[in-house]
Parts: sequence; C-alpha cells; structure tokens
Amino acid sequence: MRYTALKWKYAAETLEALRRGESPAEEQVLEARGAGTDHVQDVLPALEEALYRIKSRYPNRLGLRDPAGGRFEAEACSEIHRLLPFDPDMLADYEFWSWLAVFRFRELVDWRHGGDAGRAAAANFGIGSGKENLLYRMWLRADAGYRPGEGDPYELARRGDQDFWRSHVSRQGYGMCRSLVRALVRYQFPDGSSDRPTLSILEIRELAKRLRRLHPNVLFEYLDEESAYLLVAKEADAAKRAVIASRDDQ
Repeated sequence: MRYTALKWKYAAETLEALRRGESPAEEQVLEARGAGTDHVQDVLPALEEALYRIKSRYPNRLGLRDPAGGRFEAEACSEIHRLLPFDPDMLADYEFWSWLAVFRFRELVDWRHGGDAGRAAAANFGIGSGKENLLYRMWLRADAGYRPGEGDPYELARRGDQDFWRSHVSRQGYGMCRSLVRALVRYQFPDGSSDRPTLSILEIRELAKRLRRLHPNVLFEYLDEESAYLLVAKEADAAKRAVIASRDDQ
C-alpha cells in the first residue's frame, strides 16, 4: 500500500515551520513509500472526526500529568486501530507516524502533551524517538489489548493509566509480546478499574525489571495468554517479596 512519510532529518524544522504558519517544501521533506493506492487518505476524514469528537469531551487545556489525558488515550486508541488500514510496512515505519502526527494531528498532540504552553515536546511527534509518538503509542496500545471475537474487542486496551502503558508496556522490549501484555493488563487491573491496581508503583516497577531480565531467556512471543498470565502472576509474587525485603533492609 502507498503511504506518506516525513523524513526524520527534516521533521523538527518542519514541525516548527508549521507552528509558525509557514508551508514547508513538501517535495523535500515528504516521501511516498510503498505501492498501490494510498488508503490512509480515504480514512483520514473519519479518523479526524473520531479523535476530535472524543477530544471535545475534555478540557481545552491539560496539565502535563493531567489524568484526563490518560483517559483520552484510553478512549481514543481503539479509533486509530479500527480506522487505519492494516499494512505492516506502514505501521512499522516511524516516519509514517511522524507525518501523521505533524501534518494531520499537530493540534491534538500539542493539546495532549503541551501543558499550559500548548507546545508538546518533539518526542511526542515521534521526532528523535519513534516510540514516543502519541498516535503510534495509542495504536500500539489498542493492538496489544485487541481481542477479536470478544463482545468489546478493545476492553483490555482501555484498562490502565497512562503511566502503566507508557512506562511498563511501550518502553519495554516485552511490550511487543501481545499475549504477555494482555496477561499483564488482566493481572494489574482485574476489575477494569485504573484506580484499583493489583501492584503498587514499587511492585509494578520491580515486576517490569524481572520481566526484562527474563525476556532474553524466555520466548514470551510463543506463550499463549493463559501461560503468560501464570508467568506474570509468579513474577509478581516474587516482585512483592523483593519490595518487602528491600524495605526490611532499610
């Protein structure tokens, strides 16, 4: 499938030019990739309508760590996943996501991550760190929690707060292992409420460390969801004991 990418070497200056109301030289900063029809252009109006409709239910300004921002991501992530065409090359291309964030959803990213100044850091557009791109993070969250065939296939993706998904999923190598992520979400938020996690902050950090250490030796990718859940529960118990032991040593 054909799609548009924003070349990283021009991304930062392009973002600033657009913020100043200038028109960048698209023939220089953009690149058409893939072959065939660009179906993204077909779905963009629906995607823009869906995301800005959800945004309209939230305050006009968000603080940098405003929980409302996390609730927006939980609500909006399924729309990105549902509407964007599934093309592995496109979805794995960080420069596609930078184009999407900078050229089509700049105001949304600035609203979500800009705080009172209304100017989000470049990383939230995927500039310098593709994984931090807001649109990409939301798509990845929905994809990780997606369970086709369920009455609500995105129910798991809506569980959890922004810190859980950003710190303990998207920034971790094991975050690409879908069955493990779904098991982790189920364990940490068993009743679906982000306000009642199973593990404390110290415990979930310890669990993340243990999973990182295990990953090179255990093929998480080959575990089904129930096997992954048993692994998460076992390592979570060990994490709890480790936190208690560290407190006793102080």
